[in-house]
Amino acid sequence: MSERSGFGSFFVGFLAGAVAGAIATVLYAPNSGEETRNTLKGKTEEIIGKANVSVDDAYKQAETAAREARDRFETLANTTRQRAEDITRRGQVILEEHIGNFKKAAEAPEEKESEEILMPNEAEEETAEAEETAE
Repeated sequence: MSERSGFGSFFVGFLAGAVAGAIATVLYAPNSGEETRNTLKGKTEEIIGKANVSVDDAYKQAETAAREARDRFETLANTTRQRAEDITRRGQVILEEHIGNFKKAAEAPEEKESEEILMPNEAEEETAEAEETAE
């Protein structure tokens, strides 16, 4: 944001200086009217050329900033997508474990009497504890 306001201030100052210089040239010119007009015409063309260069530079800077913003967005989007895929995979593994536990419990309840059947919240807590100890 400060680059924009800095460039705007520079450009306004540049134009004000150009106008002041042109007025001073006319007032203090030792030349004839025709010579002064030719000089002013040359200075005008020079100022317009410099202004065009400044506008081109500003356009290039804007393009660069837009490209950098797009690259940052793509990087952030890819990172977010990867994290979402990781979370989905972890959730799928946990879900499959729970389904397996419930199927085992349903198929052979007399064999599992001594083993406690965990509710989903309890299983998640145990899985989280196991992951923490693994890390």
